[in-house]
Amino acid sequence: MLEVKNITKKYKDQTGIENVSFNFSKSDIIGLVGSNGAGKTTTIKAIFNLIKYKDGEVLLDGAKIKNEEMSKLAFFPDSNNIPLQMKVIDYAIYNGVCSGLSLKEAKEKAESIIETLDFKEISNKKFSELSAGLKKKGILVATLVNDPEYIILDEPTANLDIESREELMEVIEFLSKSNKGILITSHIIDELQKYINHLIVINSGTIVYDKNFNNKKEKILDIYNQFTHKQKKDFSKLIHNEKGVIKNEKK
Repeated sequence: MLEVKNITKKYKDQTGIENVSFNFSKSDIIGLVGSNGAGKTTTIKAIFNLIKYKDGEVLLDGAKIKNEEMSKLAFFPDSNNIPLQMKVIDYAIYNGVCSGLSLKEAKEKAESIIETLDFKEISNKKFSELSAGLKKKGILVATLVNDPEYIILDEPTANLDIESREELMEVIEFLSKSNKGILITSHIIDELQKYINHLIVINSGTIVYDKNFNNKKEKILDIYNQFTHKQKKDFSKLIHNEKGVIKNEKK
C-alpha cells in the first residue's frame, strides 16, 4: 500500500496543500480531481520527494520509502520533456538502466513490454516521428520498464484525440488488472468515469472527498460539484430574439 499521511506544503504566494492524506493499493485506479491550483501537482511532487514539505510523510507498505525503493514508484511524464530524437526502444532501455537494471535486463524488459502491449509499430521510431497519441505509448513503455508497483499519471490524456484517449485509458485499466496501483489526475472528468474505482477530490489544497467509486451508480461531476460547492450556471435567462441572436432577457 502507498500512503500519503498528513502532508502540508506552504508557498509564499499560494496555499499549497494542507494535511493531505490518502492511500491506495495495487489494482486500484484512483482518480484525483481538482481545479487548476487545487494541489494535485504539489501532491504528486511530495510523493516523489521532489519538494520539501513542512509536515507529513509518504509510506510504502507501512514504512518510509528508502532511496532504493523509489523504483517501485513510477511517474508518467509530460511528452514535452522527452528526447524527441531517441527511438522508443532506446529511451525505454535508457530509463531501465537509470533505474538500476543492467543493459541486458533493460533491453529484455523493454522488448517484453512492447510485445505485451502490442506496441511493435512504434518500437524503432523516433519520438519526433510519432503523433501525440503514439508518443504517449512510447512514454508508457519507458515508465513500465523498471516494473513499478505504483504508477502516477498527471493529465496523461492531455492533447489527445478521443480515440487515443480511450486507447490509453484501456491500457491503464489493463495495467491495474496486472496488479499495478494507478493514480490519475485529469481535468477531463468524463474519461475517468468508466475506469476508476476510487475518487479523491482536492479543493484549495485540502482533500474534501475520498471514497470508493461506483461508476454505475455515481457521477464524478456530481460529486465534484457537491464537494467543491460549484453551482451549475443558469442559462435560462438567455433567449433567442427574432433574428436568432442570443441575448440577455430583460425584466
